[in-house]
Amino acid sequence: MTTMDVARFARAERDDDGAQWIERRRVAAAWIAPTALAGARSGEKKGRMGTLVVGAIVAAFVLITAANGISGVGAGDARASDGWLAAGAQAAKQGDRANPLPEPYTAKGLLGGEKYSLTGRVVDADANAAVAGYNRFNEEAPIGFTYVIVELTMTGIDPDGVEPSLASFDLSLATPEGELYDSEAIAYADGMPAMSDGPTLYPGSSFTGYTAYIVPDTAESLLMYEDGNCISF
Repeated sequence: MTTMDVARFARAERDDDGAQWIERRRVAAAWIAPTALAGARSGEKKGRMGTLVVGAIVAAFVLITAANGISGVGAGDARASDGWLAAGAQAAKQGDRANPLPEPYTAKGLLGGEKYSLTGRVVDADANAAVAGYNRFNEEAPIGFTYVIVELTMTGIDPDGVEPSLASFDLSLATPEGELYDSEAIAYADGMPAMSDGPTLYPGSSFTGYTAYIVPDTAESLLMYEDGNCISF
């Protein structure tokens, strides 16, 4: 199993924003626990000592899981939960799933100030065959998932300049089920620049590039998602 496969089937790590649970797919460090447990059981020490070792491992795993549930993850994920509302949990607001923001979307910097504006469109919502044709070294999507290719156009706003690669890191794809999927690094076909290939953009200058995502092949509609806001395509 490749690193990419592990990332696809890793457990969902959840944050509580007070309205509902949201899910972000993460590579779960907890998968190390069964290996450690198996090692403890396969050792020569039996009886009381083996029980204590197994108990310590289980207790540590429970404590780590509880801590994650209480403290959540990084600041970026906490910001992402701000606009992710459960249906009927509270009054609808602009930027939630039922009422996404229109394009162009204006992204702000971590310290305030507008960084860039962005528009996007899905050019291929079932791109497994296309991605395989771009480059033979591109990995296949896991069973039950498909690549989605999105074309993004970024226009600079920040006087200090902004890198188009930011869009690949800032944006996720959101499914109707409330799941968020981050961008994937792949090789594109000739004439299809990745967002990371773009030059520094200053106010008024624009760049159009491509970003790939992997989502469940049952997803019927998609939204862009950035900094707590859903944005329509």
